[in-house]
Amino acid sequence: MMQSSQTRRISGHLDRVGAVARKDLRQWARDRQALAGPMLIPLVLMLLCGILFGFGGDEWHIGLVNEGEGPHAAAFEAEVRGLRSNISPYFRVVTTDAERAEQLVAAGRLHLVVTIPADFDERVEAGQTPVLHTRTYNINTDMMKNARLRLSRAIQDYAAAQAPGAAPVTVIQTTTRSDDVWRRTFIGHSAVILAVMVGSALNAAIMVAREWEHRTVKEVRLAPRPLGDVTAGTLVAAVIAGGISTLVTLAVAAAVFGVRIPMGRLPALAALAALTSMACAGFGVAIGAWLRDYRTVQPLLMITFAGSFFASGGFSSLATLPRAVQTFDRFWPPAYVFEAMQAQAWMTAPPSAMPALTGCAVAAAVGVGLGAWALRRRL
Repeated sequence: MMQSSQTRRISGHLDRVGAVARKDLRQWARDRQALAGPMLIPLVLMLLCGILFGFGGDEWHIGLVNEGEGPHAAAFEAEVRGLRSNISPYFRVVTTDAERAEQLVAAGRLHLVVTIPADFDERVEAGQTPVLHTRTYNINTDMMKNARLRLSRAIQDYAAAQAPGAAPVTVIQTTTRSDDVWRRTFIGHSAVILAVMVGSALNAAIMVAREWEHRTVKEVRLAPRPLGDVTAGTLVAAVIAGGISTLVTLAVAAAVFGVRIPMGRLPALAALAALTSMACAGFGVAIGAWLRDYRTVQPLLMITFAGSFFASGGFSSLATLPRAVQTFDRFWPPAYVFEAMQAQAWMTAPPSAMPALTGCAVAAAVGVGLGAWALRRRL
């Protein structure tokens, strides 16, 4: 008898949780703004950043003017043209005409113009150091740094080919992945991670704030449902809605940006995504209950998560961010989510996922607890 009574209580709780979740999901599906909003941020960032910065490989547009006529000048020109990563060439030669190259670099259409002088072969044959002439469009220091480093690499490779065994240093490189990851693929995967977070948080906040916006909060207060069931139903609905947003983003990332995750990595990534989604849904419930205004909740969370995409290693890995941003990321939870999920997706031998899973589980417990507390205070 006691077991039957307990079973009925559990069944009653599940029925109430399901009723709240179905109500929220129906309202979510009918509200076009709420339906599209959480999807737009990851999709827009993925498309803009991926297309602007990720397509076309990693080539820098240059002019290459060869005024020499001997074999040494031709060999150096071939070295510059053939220099490449395992993704794409380092340079794309746009023009070999000196006058046209001068016009383009002055207008900011080329990063660099390299001129091989007419006396290049003569100086090499005489044992002298040949002199290259370069002209740069040095507005963006990061671009110019890369252009200069790549030209230095071409010079080093040319010198090593001319005098085998004379190089003072030999480099042995070990990478975290067998092949370089395309920039567009990295950005596409990061947008999927962002969709996990913003989808759950924003949908949860909207679902809660909607009760005040639609003036239905009184019915919620009077309904014969324990507050825990209301909170749980909202969390379930937010996680499901966030999951749909994530799947849409993942489909675009796979179809357009070439995101491919090894099957063996999916369990760890799915577990991290589920716990992160629950944590964000809990915080979303708290924000929605505290602010109670759809027009305040939506831009606040959109701006916060869009900023997190750039500041937490979504656009470029944490190692490339400025020191001040890296210091900030030590205290910003989304940064750990991006770092853990990127490591699981891209590294040849990723670290154990257990520390990240433990942290996400703690964050989920804190988020759910905070959401329940805020909803109790406001209701």
